[in-house]
Amino acid sequence: MSEIEEVQERMKADMEAMKEQMATTMEAMMSMKKIMEVNATTVAATNIVAEVDPSPPSSLNQINHSTSDMVGQEGKELGSTGDPHFVQV
Repeated sequence: MSEIEEVQERMKADMEAMKEQMATTMEAMMSMKKIMEVNATTVAATNIVAEVDPSPPSSLNQINHSTSDMVGQEGKELGSTGDPHFVQV
């Protein structure tokens, strides 16, 4: 095989390797595009829900409850602190 033919063979092999790399890169980019589309849809849906119901999530709701009289062992009344407590609902 002449030197020119060897160079041509290496070039063909290099081109095939580049084609495979490009195909892999394109697949990765398409996957990323799908993920971005799903995320955009999720954000849009969340924004719509927030516009419809602007109340904070239930984990953030705090209601002011005063404490009732506390009863200890054997039914003895311990009294009331009278102070309000924040209770997460």
